[in-house]
Amino acid sequence: MNLAAVLLPQDQWKRNQLAVTCSAGFIFAGFTMILPFVPLYIQMLGVTSQAAVAVWAGVVLGVTPLTASLAAPLWGRVAERFGLKLMAIRISFALFVIWALTGFARTVFQLFLLRFLLGLFGGFNAFSISLATQLAPKDKMGKVIGTLQAVQVSSAAVGPLIGGLLAGWIGIRRTFLATAFFCLLSLVLFLFLYRDNPSASLASPEELSNRPGRFREMLSLPNFLVLALLLFLVTAIDRSFSPVIPLIVAGMTATPLEAARTAGIIISLASVAESFAAWHSGRRISQVSPKRFLLMRLFLAAAVCLALGFAALISHFLALRVLLALVAGGTATIAYTLAGRVIPEDRRATGFGLLSSCSMLGGATGPVMGGLSTSISLSMIFVADSLLYAALGMVLLLGLQGSRATASDLSP
Repeated sequence: MNLAAVLLPQDQWKRNQLAVTCSAGFIFAGFTMILPFVPLYIQMLGVTSQAAVAVWAGVVLGVTPLTASLAAPLWGRVAERFGLKLMAIRISFALFVIWALTGFARTVFQLFLLRFLLGLFGGFNAFSISLATQLAPKDKMGKVIGTLQAVQVSSAAVGPLIGGLLAGWIGIRRTFLATAFFCLLSLVLFLFLYRDNPSASLASPEELSNRPGRFREMLSLPNFLVLALLLFLVTAIDRSFSPVIPLIVAGMTATPLEAARTAGIIISLASVAESFAAWHSGRRISQVSPKRFLLMRLFLAAAVCLALGFAALISHFLALRVLLALVAGGTATIAYTLAGRVIPEDRRATGFGLLSSCSMLGGATGPVMGGLSTSISLSMIFVADSLLYAALGMVLLLGLQGSRATASDLSP
């Protein structure tokens, strides 16, 4: 016990942050560990046609975030009734069981069902910010959110590398068990480190039944709807690059092997830059005007994104992609921080659940945008994303003005 007292933070909100941040690292790394070999696993399950493998890979990867985005608001209502800690334990246990079962799937339909259940009963991303900010002082909220998102992004960046190495070492099926073990570690952290707010009053079933307009209540909060739009579009833009970058790089390199290697380097470096941007934004948000900070990032992102569409050399493309990640990477952190300032503490699970749903829907929309744009030209997605960044900046310029509840936060 003395050793724990020395090693662990004394403040409970810091212990909560430690539990959530470490769990985010485990869970996000686990989720992305399987990305390098999903098509191979589908082939192992009996799908032989290359076209069918590609279709099934898209379906099984897309069904989880889509289901999680739809289920998040409903789980938020349950969290208001039973508390966030119970939700964290439920999510970690569900992820542990489902990932373990995935390693024993025998057909692609079983894999699809397990991925569906992963979204329905998992959804850690929807609750991570609510969990991390519970008990945190308001002036520390930006740092807490920025650190959490930096860990999520960096874990997602190293996950595929770890997964590829593990699959070659212990096999694909056992790699799913390794992912389940990561989720088990998360469960242990929440059981022994995390505590709910002792002064928070949980809603009774009668109170919940008398809140038919709880979602409308969230949407009526100052700037909530604008911030939800921001999270949807920023995530969609970021995810729209994934199907396009390998094709663009292939046109600039001599061999497919070199193209794959170069595309991997670009994606990894951009993830590192985005992680730094989230961490930095979380620390700067309390020292600057959030509105000006957001507008500067969005309009700079529009300019950099447009330049990406005209990059003719690998070195230029790499530099611009990393610069775009540095410029736009902190916008989600700022949005969540501003939302946390207006969402009542006893509604955070519902409020952040709705915002996370918008972000996850953007993540499902982005790759479709990128894929469809290639029918026009490979560079068209960058032009379209540049226009979206600029339009979003104009919406924020007008939509964030005159908010009475956050006038001090958003004044230029």
